[in-house]
Amino acid sequence: MKMLLCAAPLLLWPIGALEAAGPATGLATAACNVTASVIDPDPSGSNVRKTPGGDVAATLRTPRTGDDWIEVHIVGQAGDWFAIDRADLVGDATRTIWRGKGYMHRSVLGADGLINGEPIRSAPNVDSPQILASEEGDQQALLLACAHDFMKIRVKGGVGWTKALCLNQRTTCA
Repeated sequence: MKMLLCAAPLLLWPIGALEAAGPATGLATAACNVTASVIDPDPSGSNVRKTPGGDVAATLRTPRTGDDWIEVHIVGQAGDWFAIDRADLVGDATRTIWRGKGYMHRSVLGADGLINGEPIRSAPNVDSPQILASEEGDQQALLLACAHDFMKIRVKGGVGWTKALCLNQRTTCA
């Protein structure tokens, strides 16, 4: 009986380890609450997948006329895949064009600019040192990772963490 009681915690250990691993991919999932633009130039659209690298759940397309763009709300990250729960078509008005649970690859997400004066830091923390002080606002930012309300981005000057990107494609966000 004593041996059974001592072994019980070991029997439960793998269950907890699986729960921490994230979706059926086995990849760890980071929690996020950020918004990014779909920057994929493919005219046929960008795929939202059911699982990282899995079947297509939806294809997001911007209209071929006008200057509208798509923004997605990111709720997590598993490797190179960002978990999203919503996609909005933004223009003169904003409307939700997809809602659910899906994944988009990091290569199709980012922003067309930085918010002038928004610090780019060494870590996802407001107290971490600012590492890129004078980045020009009108440049593409590629999304690399997310952590809570921070985004890790690559810009001309290097790689760092920020809380805000310029997603408005009609202005420079000065």
